[in-house]
Amino acid sequence: MAKDKPIKQKNRKTNLLFHLSVLALAVVLNPPKAIDIASIGYYILTRVFPLGVFYTCYFWLVPDYLAKKKIVSFIFLLIILLNLVTVIGIYTIRTVHNIYFGTANTLFYNWKMHLSGLFAMIVAAIFGIAFRSITGWYEEIQKKTMLEKEKLQSELMLLKAQVNPHFLFNTLNTIDFLIYYDQSKASQSLIKLSSLLRYVIYETVNDQVPLQQELEHLETYIDLQRLRYREMASISYEKTGDPSGKMIVPMLFIPFVENAFKHTDEAGIQKGLTISFCIKENTVEFACRNYISQKENNPNGGFGLGNVKKRLEMQYPDRYTLSIEQTGQVFNVNLKLNLI
Repeated sequence: MAKDKPIKQKNRKTNLLFHLSVLALAVVLNPPKAIDIASIGYYILTRVFPLGVFYTCYFWLVPDYLAKKKIVSFIFLLIILLNLVTVIGIYTIRTVHNIYFGTANTLFYNWKMHLSGLFAMIVAAIFGIAFRSITGWYEEIQKKTMLEKEKLQSELMLLKAQVNPHFLFNTLNTIDFLIYYDQSKASQSLIKLSSLLRYVIYETVNDQVPLQQELEHLETYIDLQRLRYREMASISYEKTGDPSGKMIVPMLFIPFVENAFKHTDEAGIQKGLTISFCIKENTVEFACRNYISQKENNPNGGFGLGNVKKRLEMQYPDRYTLSIEQTGQVFNVNLKLNLI
Protein backbone atom coordinates (compact mmCIF):
# COMPACT_ATOMS: atom_id res chain seq x y z
CA MET A 1 0.00 0.00 0.00
CA ALA A 2 2.96 2.33 0.49
CA LYS A 3 3.44 2.43 -3.27
CA ASP A 4 -0.10 3.80 -3.67
CA LYS A 5 0.63 6.94 -1.62
CA PRO A 6 2.42 8.84 -4.41
CA ILE A 7 -0.52 8.13 -6.73
CA LYS A 8 -3.05 9.39 -4.16
CA GLN A 9 -0.95 12.46 -3.43
CA LYS A 10 -0.68 13.16 -7.16
CA ASN A 11 -4.48 12.82 -7.50
CA ARG A 12 -5.02 15.23 -4.61
CA LYS A 13 -2.74 17.82 -6.20
CA THR A 14 -4.46 17.37 -9.56
CA ASN A 15 -7.93 17.74 -7.99
CA LEU A 16 -6.84 20.82 -6.04
CA LEU A 17 -5.42 22.41 -9.18
CA PHE A 18 -8.62 21.61 -11.08
CA HIS A 19 -10.91 23.21 -8.49
CA LEU A 20 -8.68 26.27 -8.19
CA SER A 21 -8.88 26.59 -11.98
CA VAL A 22 -12.70 26.43 -11.83
CA LEU A 23 -12.81 29.15 -9.19
CA ALA A 24 -10.31 31.27 -11.10
CA LEU A 25 -12.40 30.94 -14.26
CA ALA A 26 -15.54 32.00 -12.36
CA VAL A 27 -13.70 35.03 -11.00
CA VAL A 28 -12.23 36.32 -14.27
CA LEU A 29 -15.27 35.58 -16.45
CA ASN A 30 -17.19 38.81 -17.21
CA PRO A 31 -15.70 40.94 -14.38
CA PRO A 32 -17.66 43.91 -12.93
CA LYS A 33 -17.55 47.09 -15.01
CA ALA A 34 -17.50 49.36 -11.94
CA ILE A 35 -15.80 49.01 -8.57
CA ASP A 36 -18.59 49.75 -6.10
CA ILE A 37 -20.51 47.76 -3.52
CA ALA A 38 -23.55 47.19 -5.75
CA SER A 39 -21.53 45.98 -8.73
CA ILE A 40 -19.28 43.75 -6.63
CA GLY A 41 -22.26 42.34 -4.71
CA TYR A 42 -24.08 41.55 -7.96
CA TYR A 43 -20.87 40.05 -9.39
CA ILE A 44 -20.39 37.74 -6.37
CA LEU A 45 -24.02 36.58 -6.28
CA THR A 46 -24.03 35.77 -10.00
CA ARG A 47 -21.04 33.47 -9.37
CA VAL A 48 -22.22 31.80 -6.16
CA PHE A 49 -25.37 30.19 -7.58
CA PRO A 50 -23.86 28.74 -10.82
CA LEU A 51 -20.94 27.42 -8.76
CA GLY A 52 -23.46 25.83 -6.42
CA VAL A 53 -25.10 24.08 -9.37
CA PHE A 54 -21.71 23.09 -10.79
CA TYR A 55 -20.51 21.45 -7.56
CA THR A 56 -23.88 19.88 -6.75
CA CYS A 57 -23.70 18.09 -10.09
CA TYR A 58 -19.99 17.37 -9.68
CA PHE A 59 -20.06 15.92 -6.15
CA TRP A 60 -23.60 14.54 -5.85
CA LEU A 61 -25.77 14.07 -8.93
CA VAL A 62 -23.15 12.55 -11.26
CA PRO A 63 -21.43 10.09 -8.85
CA ASP A 64 -24.59 9.10 -6.93
CA TYR A 65 -27.08 8.93 -9.80
CA LEU A 66 -25.65 9.26 -13.31
CA ALA A 67 -22.62 7.03 -12.68
CA LYS A 68 -24.89 4.41 -11.12
CA LYS A 69 -27.21 4.60 -14.15
CA LYS A 70 -30.14 6.02 -12.16
CA ILE A 71 -31.06 8.10 -15.17
CA VAL A 72 -34.69 8.93 -14.29
CA SER A 73 -33.78 10.07 -10.77
CA PHE A 74 -30.82 12.03 -12.15
CA ILE A 75 -32.98 13.94 -14.67
CA PHE A 76 -35.73 14.56 -12.10
CA LEU A 77 -33.31 15.91 -9.46
CA LEU A 78 -31.42 17.96 -12.06
CA ILE A 79 -34.61 19.67 -13.22
CA ILE A 80 -35.57 20.47 -9.61
CA LEU A 81 -32.05 21.72 -8.87
CA LEU A 82 -31.88 24.01 -11.90
CA ASN A 83 -35.28 25.59 -11.37
CA LEU A 84 -35.00 25.88 -7.58
CA VAL A 85 -31.55 27.53 -7.69
CA THR A 86 -32.75 29.84 -10.49
CA VAL A 87 -35.75 31.04 -8.44
CA ILE A 88 -33.70 31.41 -5.24
CA GLY A 89 -30.91 33.18 -7.11
CA ILE A 90 -33.18 35.70 -8.83
CA TYR A 91 -35.07 36.54 -5.62
CA THR A 92 -31.82 36.82 -3.64
CA ILE A 93 -30.23 39.18 -6.17
CA ARG A 94 -33.42 41.30 -6.35
CA THR A 95 -33.72 41.42 -2.56
CA VAL A 96 -30.09 42.50 -2.07
CA HIS A 97 -30.49 45.09 -4.85
CA ASN A 98 -33.67 46.55 -3.31
CA ILE A 99 -32.13 46.66 0.17
CA TYR A 100 -29.04 48.44 -1.11
CA PHE A 101 -30.96 51.03 -3.12
CA GLY A 102 -33.82 51.34 -0.59
CA THR A 103 -36.55 50.37 -3.03
CA ALA A 104 -39.64 48.34 -2.18
CA ASN A 105 -39.20 44.57 -2.41
CA THR A 106 -41.88 42.95 -4.60
CA LEU A 107 -42.69 39.37 -5.54
CA PHE A 108 -42.82 40.23 -9.24
CA TYR A 109 -41.51 37.32 -11.32
CA ASN A 110 -41.99 36.25 -14.93
CA TRP A 111 -40.84 33.52 -17.34
CA LYS A 112 -38.43 35.81 -19.15
CA MET A 113 -36.52 36.41 -15.92
CA HIS A 114 -36.64 32.70 -15.10
CA LEU A 115 -35.40 31.56 -18.51
CA SER A 116 -32.56 34.09 -18.41
CA GLY A 117 -31.37 32.79 -15.03
CA LEU A 118 -32.07 29.18 -15.97
CA PHE A 119 -29.74 29.40 -18.96
CA ALA A 120 -26.78 30.28 -16.72
CA MET A 121 -27.63 27.38 -14.41
CA ILE A 122 -27.89 24.94 -17.33
CA VAL A 123 -24.43 26.01 -18.58
CA ALA A 124 -23.01 25.49 -15.07
CA ALA A 125 -24.69 22.06 -14.84
CA ILE A 126 -23.33 21.00 -18.24
CA PHE A 127 -19.78 21.88 -17.18
CA GLY A 128 -20.23 20.14 -13.82
CA ILE A 129 -21.55 16.96 -15.47
CA ALA A 130 -18.88 17.00 -18.20
CA PHE A 131 -15.93 17.62 -15.88
CA ARG A 132 -17.08 15.01 -13.36
CA SER A 133 -17.58 12.46 -16.13
CA ILE A 134 -14.08 13.16 -17.51
CA THR A 135 -12.37 13.02 -14.11
CA GLY A 136 -14.36 9.91 -13.18
CA TRP A 137 -13.28 8.24 -16.41
CA TYR A 138 -9.65 9.19 -15.72
CA GLU A 139 -9.84 7.89 -12.14
CA GLU A 140 -11.37 4.64 -13.41
CA ILE A 141 -8.47 4.18 -15.84
CA GLN A 142 -5.99 4.84 -13.04
CA LYS A 143 -7.78 2.36 -10.80
CA LYS A 144 -7.78 -0.32 -13.50
CA THR A 145 -4.10 0.31 -14.21
CA MET A 146 -3.26 0.03 -10.52
CA LEU A 147 -5.32 -3.15 -10.14
CA GLU A 148 -3.66 -4.69 -13.19
CA LYS A 149 -0.25 -3.78 -11.80
CA GLU A 150 -1.11 -5.31 -8.42
CA LYS A 151 -2.44 -8.42 -10.16
CA LEU A 152 0.76 -8.68 -12.22
CA GLN A 153 2.92 -8.33 -9.10
CA SER A 154 0.84 -10.96 -7.28
CA GLU A 155 1.15 -13.36 -10.21
CA LEU A 156 4.90 -12.83 -10.40
CA MET A 157 5.29 -13.51 -6.67
CA LEU A 158 3.18 -16.66 -7.05
CA LEU A 159 5.24 -17.84 -10.02
CA LYS A 160 8.47 -17.28 -8.12
CA ALA A 161 7.05 -19.20 -5.18
CA GLN A 162 6.22 -22.07 -7.54
CA VAL A 163 9.60 -22.13 -9.28
CA ASN A 164 11.67 -22.20 -6.11
CA PRO A 165 10.18 -25.36 -4.52
CA HIS A 166 10.39 -27.12 -7.87
CA PHE A 167 14.08 -26.34 -8.04
CA LEU A 168 14.58 -27.39 -4.43
CA PHE A 169 12.90 -30.80 -4.88
CA ASN A 170 15.08 -31.59 -7.90
CA THR A 171 18.25 -30.63 -6.02
CA LEU A 172 17.30 -32.68 -2.94
CA ASN A 173 16.83 -35.70 -5.20
CA THR A 174 20.38 -35.18 -6.42
CA ILE A 175 21.73 -35.07 -2.86
CA ASP A 176 19.70 -38.13 -1.89
CA PHE A 177 21.32 -40.00 -4.79
CA LEU A 178 24.83 -38.97 -3.70
CA ILE A 179 24.40 -39.92 -0.04
CA TYR A 180 24.30 -43.59 -0.95
CA TYR A 181 27.17 -43.57 -3.44
CA ASP A 182 29.67 -40.89 -2.38
CA GLN A 183 29.36 -39.20 1.00
CA SER A 184 32.22 -36.80 0.28
CA LYS A 185 30.49 -35.52 -2.83
CA ALA A 186 27.21 -35.47 -0.93
CA SER A 187 28.85 -33.09 1.55
CA GLN A 188 30.07 -30.92 -1.32
CA SER A 189 26.59 -30.88 -2.76
CA LEU A 190 25.11 -29.74 0.57
CA ILE A 191 27.52 -26.81 0.63
CA LYS A 192 26.49 -25.90 -2.91
CA LEU A 193 22.83 -26.32 -2.01
CA SER A 194 23.32 -23.95 0.93
CA SER A 195 24.71 -21.37 -1.49
CA LEU A 196 21.79 -21.90 -3.86
CA LEU A 197 19.20 -21.60 -1.10
CA ARG A 198 20.79 -18.41 0.12
CA TYR A 199 20.44 -17.04 -3.38
CA VAL A 200 16.85 -18.24 -3.75
CA ILE A 201 15.71 -16.92 -0.36
CA TYR A 202 17.49 -13.58 -0.25
CA GLU A 203 18.08 -12.55 -3.85
CA THR A 204 15.14 -13.75 -5.96
CA VAL A 205 12.71 -11.56 -4.01
CA ASN A 206 14.10 -8.66 -6.06
CA ASP A 207 12.56 -7.82 -9.42
CA GLN A 208 15.98 -8.02 -11.05
CA VAL A 209 19.40 -9.36 -10.12
CA PRO A 210 22.84 -8.97 -11.72
CA LEU A 211 23.25 -11.31 -14.68
CA GLN A 212 26.65 -12.34 -13.34
CA GLN A 213 25.01 -13.53 -10.12
CA GLU A 214 22.30 -15.42 -11.97
CA LEU A 215 24.90 -17.25 -14.08
CA GLU A 216 26.95 -18.15 -11.00
CA HIS A 217 23.79 -19.63 -9.50
CA LEU A 218 23.19 -21.64 -12.65
CA GLU A 219 26.82 -22.84 -12.74
CA THR A 220 26.48 -24.07 -9.15
CA TYR A 221 23.41 -26.05 -10.14
CA ILE A 222 25.27 -27.59 -13.10
CA ASP A 223 28.13 -28.53 -10.76
CA LEU A 224 25.61 -30.38 -8.58
CA GLN A 225 24.46 -32.35 -11.59
CA ARG A 226 28.06 -33.15 -12.49
CA LEU A 227 28.53 -34.54 -8.99
CA ARG A 228 25.52 -36.77 -9.50
CA TYR A 229 26.60 -38.24 -12.84
CA ARG A 230 30.31 -38.39 -11.88
CA GLU A 231 32.76 -39.60 -14.50
CA MET A 232 30.06 -40.49 -17.03
CA ALA A 233 28.94 -36.87 -17.27
CA SER A 234 29.35 -35.20 -20.63
CA ILE A 235 27.95 -31.83 -19.60
CA SER A 236 29.20 -28.82 -21.52
CA TYR A 237 28.78 -25.26 -20.26
CA GLU A 238 30.02 -22.31 -22.33
CA LYS A 239 29.77 -18.58 -21.79
CA THR A 240 30.92 -15.85 -24.16
CA GLY A 241 30.68 -12.13 -23.57
CA ASP A 242 30.76 -10.02 -20.44
CA PRO A 243 27.74 -10.24 -18.08
CA SER A 244 28.93 -7.50 -15.73
CA GLY A 245 26.70 -4.46 -15.41
CA LYS A 246 23.64 -6.23 -16.83
CA MET A 247 20.45 -7.00 -14.92
CA ILE A 248 17.91 -9.77 -15.43
CA VAL A 249 14.88 -11.23 -13.67
CA PRO A 250 15.93 -14.02 -11.29
CA MET A 251 15.43 -17.77 -11.76
CA LEU A 252 14.78 -17.38 -15.49
CA PHE A 253 17.17 -19.92 -17.05
CA ILE A 254 17.21 -22.59 -14.34
CA PRO A 255 13.81 -24.15 -15.32
CA PHE A 256 15.12 -24.89 -18.83
CA VAL A 257 18.26 -26.50 -17.42
CA GLU A 258 16.22 -28.41 -14.83
CA ASN A 259 13.97 -29.65 -17.61
CA ALA A 260 16.98 -30.85 -19.62
CA PHE A 261 18.29 -32.93 -16.72
CA LYS A 262 14.83 -34.13 -15.72
CA HIS A 263 14.00 -35.55 -19.15
CA THR A 264 17.29 -37.26 -19.83
CA ASP A 265 19.02 -40.30 -18.35
CA GLU A 266 22.55 -41.67 -17.98
CA ALA A 267 22.63 -42.71 -21.65
CA GLY A 268 21.52 -39.22 -22.66
CA ILE A 269 24.14 -37.61 -20.42
CA GLN A 270 26.84 -39.74 -22.03
CA LYS A 271 25.72 -38.52 -25.45
CA GLY A 272 26.08 -34.97 -24.23
CA LEU A 273 24.14 -32.13 -22.65
CA THR A 274 25.17 -28.63 -23.70
CA ILE A 275 24.32 -25.26 -22.19
CA SER A 276 25.61 -22.00 -23.65
CA PHE A 277 25.27 -18.25 -23.24
CA CYS A 278 26.22 -15.57 -25.74
CA ILE A 279 26.16 -12.18 -24.05
CA LYS A 280 26.20 -9.05 -26.18
CA GLU A 281 25.70 -5.37 -25.42
CA ASN A 282 21.91 -5.43 -25.05
CA THR A 283 21.00 -9.10 -25.57
CA VAL A 284 21.50 -12.49 -23.99
CA GLU A 285 21.22 -15.64 -26.11
CA PHE A 286 20.69 -18.89 -24.21
CA ALA A 287 20.75 -22.38 -25.70
CA CYS A 288 20.23 -25.76 -24.08
CA ARG A 289 20.45 -29.12 -25.87
CA ASN A 290 19.89 -32.57 -24.40
CA TYR A 291 19.05 -36.13 -25.43
CA ILE A 292 15.65 -37.30 -24.25
CA SER A 293 15.34 -40.47 -22.24
CA GLN A 294 14.00 -43.45 -24.20
CA LYS A 295 11.30 -43.76 -21.55
CA GLU A 296 10.26 -40.12 -21.82
CA ASN A 297 6.94 -39.33 -23.47
CA ASN A 298 6.43 -35.65 -22.71
CA PRO A 299 9.65 -33.61 -22.63
CA ASN A 300 7.66 -30.39 -23.12
CA GLY A 301 5.79 -30.92 -19.89
CA GLY A 302 6.86 -29.95 -16.44
CA PHE A 303 5.93 -27.42 -13.84
CA GLY A 304 8.85 -25.06 -14.34
CA LEU A 305 8.61 -24.48 -18.10
CA GLY A 306 4.99 -23.36 -17.98
CA ASN A 307 5.84 -20.81 -15.31
CA VAL A 308 8.91 -19.44 -17.05
CA LYS A 309 6.88 -18.87 -20.23
CA LYS A 310 4.38 -16.82 -18.20
CA ARG A 311 7.21 -14.85 -16.62
CA LEU A 312 8.66 -14.08 -20.03
CA GLU A 313 5.28 -12.82 -21.24
CA MET A 314 4.85 -10.60 -18.20
CA GLN A 315 8.39 -9.30 -17.73
CA TYR A 316 9.78 -9.26 -21.26
CA PRO A 317 6.75 -8.57 -23.48
CA ASP A 318 7.82 -8.19 -27.12
CA ARG A 319 11.45 -8.40 -26.01
CA TYR A 320 12.15 -12.11 -26.30
CA THR A 321 12.05 -15.00 -28.74
CA LEU A 322 11.72 -18.55 -27.47
CA SER A 323 12.11 -21.69 -29.54
CA ILE A 324 11.49 -25.17 -28.10
CA GLU A 325 11.95 -28.01 -30.60
CA GLN A 326 12.36 -31.77 -30.57
CA THR A 327 14.12 -33.54 -33.42
CA GLY A 328 14.14 -37.27 -32.85
CA GLN A 329 15.63 -37.77 -29.40
CA VAL A 330 17.27 -34.34 -29.33
CA PHE A 331 15.54 -31.54 -27.43
CA ASN A 332 16.57 -27.93 -28.11
CA VAL A 333 15.72 -24.70 -26.30
CA ASN A 334 16.81 -21.33 -27.66
CA LEU A 335 15.97 -18.12 -25.87
CA LYS A 336 16.99 -14.61 -26.91
CA LEU A 337 16.33 -11.73 -24.53
CA ASN A 338 16.49 -8.02 -25.26
CA LEU A 339 17.55 -6.48 -21.94
CA ILE A 340 16.41 -2.92 -22.75
